[in-house]
Amino acid sequence: MKIALFGGTFNPPHIGHIRLANAVVEELRPDKLILMPAGIPPHKVLPAGSATSEERYEMTLLMARDIPGAEVSRLELEREGASYTSDTLRALKAEYPACDLILTVGGDMFLTLDRWHESEVIFSLASVAAAPRDFDEREEMLLCAGRYQENFGARVTILQNPVVEISSSEIREAIRKGDAPRLLSGDVADYIRKKGLYR
Repeated sequence: MKIALFGGTFNPPHIGHIRLANAVVEELRPDKLILMPAGIPPHKVLPAGSATSEERYEMTLLMARDIPGAEVSRLELEREGASYTSDTLRALKAEYPACDLILTVGGDMFLTLDRWHESEVIFSLASVAAAPRDFDEREEMLLCAGRYQENFGARVTILQNPVVEISSSEIREAIRKGDAPRLLSGDVADYIRKKGLYR
């Protein structure tokens, strides 16, 4: 069994997330893709005016409708302390001991993966699927993948088609100005409007 993990703050989830998740589904054909909203992200502080954990979870459920085979996990939301990817992979491996785990990341995250908490554990428990933002970045990522393989024994797939990354902070600012639906799925845009989020 092959399980892809795609985590993030999803504050809010947007079409950039959908495109990356669908690229993994199309190219790697996992049996399951788990979307994992972060509880307390270790690498960033959620800004003032952010959606609550429950609202981010509910929006991620809505986003999952646009990704074949996707499901949403509450694992990190229910765990105390910082949401370290290494701990999440350990928990998934304990739940699915025979599965092959694939960690899904964007290009910018991929290039710093060796500086994540317990990066050696991450590379030992999962292969990595990463999407470049453009063809120039793809070349940089291929070089980086070679270093990860040499230093950690990493198994890396650089996805074929670039995925344009979209900034959640820019989306939140656009929502404050009354814009941004084109960068959100219809269901998520409706949810944000009804809840009055990011105003």
